[in-house]
Amino acid sequence: MKRTLMLSLFLTPLLLSACGTEDAPSDTSQSENVTTTTKDEWQRVGSDETVSHIHGAGFWQDDERLVIATHAGLMEYREDGWYTLPTNRHDYMGFEVVEDGFYASGHPDRRTDFKNPLGVMHGKNHGAVLESRSLEGEADFHYMSAGYATGTLYVYLEEATSELEPGFYLSIDGGKSFEPMQVQGIEEAQVAGIVADATDAERVFLYGPSGILVSNDSGDSFEPLVEAEQVVTVGADEGQLAYVRQTDGSFEGVRFNLDDESTETFNLPEFQADVVPIELAVNEERMLLVTSDNSVYEFTDGEWEMRLDKGELN
Repeated sequence: MKRTLMLSLFLTPLLLSACGTEDAPSDTSQSENVTTTTKDEWQRVGSDETVSHIHGAGFWQDDERLVIATHAGLMEYREDGWYTLPTNRHDYMGFEVVEDGFYASGHPDRRTDFKNPLGVMHGKNHGAVLESRSLEGEADFHYMSAGYATGTLYVYLEEATSELEPGFYLSIDGGKSFEPMQVQGIEEAQVAGIVADATDAERVFLYGPSGILVSNDSGDSFEPLVEAEQVVTVGADEGQLAYVRQTDGSFEGVRFNLDDESTETFNLPEFQADVVPIELAVNEERMLLVTSDNSVYEFTDGEWEMRLDKGELN
């Protein structure tokens, strides 16, 4: 999923939050593949632990449990609380669930054989299997989004690698190679994030303080979709977007139908005045919201339920 980061016309970070490379709990993963069994290896997290630096969120494909990507690996929520996977406990960035697993970037647990930064990683089996696709040791993608059904990756590369200059790129082969996007039509825009359409491989969105831009040609040209709205985070589902806009110091949720461009507003959970929504995932009528104080809320059965309160586990 996208990081909510303000970029100027030349895409200079304005609201970058911390993403350190401190050691996470150790595991014995290897750089190419992590094998696993069908046994449930997830472990209940103790109430004395805290969660920091949430850099992605979504719903697993099979059991639809909610999952977050944190500074110390993946965590999923079950009826009796939060669980974590003891292996592959990396500082994931750009995390996005797709139909056949997930994509992520970030920094590795230093006690593993993965190179820093991670480049593009593809995960399966709820994160127990992790494969390096490209740019391991070269790129940390804070801005990376993948189409849920298509697997098409859209990224912004902040620092040059041995072969790529900074800029917008897409990958149609699961992150193994990248092609530049022309991004015409964004000259007057401020960009805070990038979101791939869930089912249309050639459609991608950019969002920020001036609204939402859409491209239907794989990011070569953009045009306004939502204008004159300060958009802070966006999630994509089949046929729709869900986004959060800021007005007069408060926040409001909007569902946007991509077929007829109709909109419907929805209320957000209550949070403190200095807290900002940073991640939004949508799965039909369910939604998942992460805020800047490391709180997690799930919208299900017509109500918001708090799943994580300021990083404190219940």
